[in-house]
Amino acid sequence: MERKDVEQLKQKLIQGELTEPEQQDFFNWLKQLDEPELNAFMQAYCASFEQKTDSLAGEQHGDLASKIEMRLDALAVANTSYWKRSAFKLMATAAVLALICSFIFLYYVHLNGNKHTTLSTKTTIPHAKPIYGGSDKVMLILSNGKRIDVNNFTKGQLAVENGYSIEKQSNGLLKYRKINTTAALASGNSNTIVTPRGGQYCVNLPDGSKVWMNAESKLTYPVVFSGNIRKIALQGEAYFEVAHNPKKPFIVDFQGSNVKVLGTHFNICAYGDGETPKTTLLQGSVEVSTGDRKKIILPGQQAISNKDISIVHVDTNHVMGWKNGNFSFEHERISTVMGKISRWYDVDIKYQGEVTQEEFIGSIPKSKNLEEVLHRLELTGLLHFKIKGRSVTIMP
Repeated sequence: MERKDVEQLKQKLIQGELTEPEQQDFFNWLKQLDEPELNAFMQAYCASFEQKTDSLAGEQHGDLASKIEMRLDALAVANTSYWKRSAFKLMATAAVLALICSFIFLYYVHLNGNKHTTLSTKTTIPHAKPIYGGSDKVMLILSNGKRIDVNNFTKGQLAVENGYSIEKQSNGLLKYRKINTTAALASGNSNTIVTPRGGQYCVNLPDGSKVWMNAESKLTYPVVFSGNIRKIALQGEAYFEVAHNPKKPFIVDFQGSNVKVLGTHFNICAYGDGETPKTTLLQGSVEVSTGDRKKIILPGQQAISNKDISIVHVDTNHVMGWKNGNFSFEHERISTVMGKISRWYDVDIKYQGEVTQEEFIGSIPKSKNLEEVLHRLELTGLLHFKIKGRSVTIMP
């Protein structure tokens, strides 16, 4: 592509006026850039953007720039083969077009490690009534078994347990407030909160710790953290910001493993649907135990709990995509991808024919309706979908 053509496309990119064929031309040009050239392009783009702030919110621009910088840093230090570096570079350039042109790109990486592809423009999804994703939904189960649908309350007191008033705040969050010090010293009662398929929620535990729960998750915890530890149990996925207390370690039990912390930020994904449990640390340090094996992980590391515990370095922005409003796929097979989609949209997944074993890379906003999300997956050319009611069939 000649320089003048590139410059014209750059200007259209800033204005948000690229047509679909032009998007593909510009994308093909970006693919040819090496790391220094991509760096130079991003600097020039950022400079141009500062003079055109009405095409994209400044906050989004800052987020985009930081993501590109992180990707470039990873490319510079990663000891990986060329095709992997190319895949990361493609993801970075895709982020530009996704945010600026409202056009989401997904990529897949061949398992043999020797090719990658851009998207086609074909779709076979029949038009259906839009199915939108989840919202704040939670069921509170008291120690006596009483079930309270928290969504039926605007705000105020829901129940009293062990000297704590359980309240829904004006911002929609659940909070435990101590109202009787003597009663709060008693122990033995536990509460459970359950987020259904298509639901998510945030709760402030009695010790001040804050927990964000993903769809189809369950958290059981004592109303009073008595004794020398604070111990809870998780099924599903949750992000924890634990109140610091060096005298009372905070322990999360999940799928035959546990995480022990004093006060830190971490994410646990343990759905028990065939996926290996994963603990990802964002701040501080945690001890992960499985059987008689124990390992310490540091920020940016993920512990994968199987018969043993393996530790890998991860992009925490990807891991926390669910909490920040995105489906984030990082070398994930279709079963994992559809597991996330199934839980968020509360749909059943069926497979017809041979299922692709390719790995998906990309990000899609969870605010999109189901048909829009599946359409973006179809653009890989690897699979097709049929929606009938709340059932999705995946076909080659």
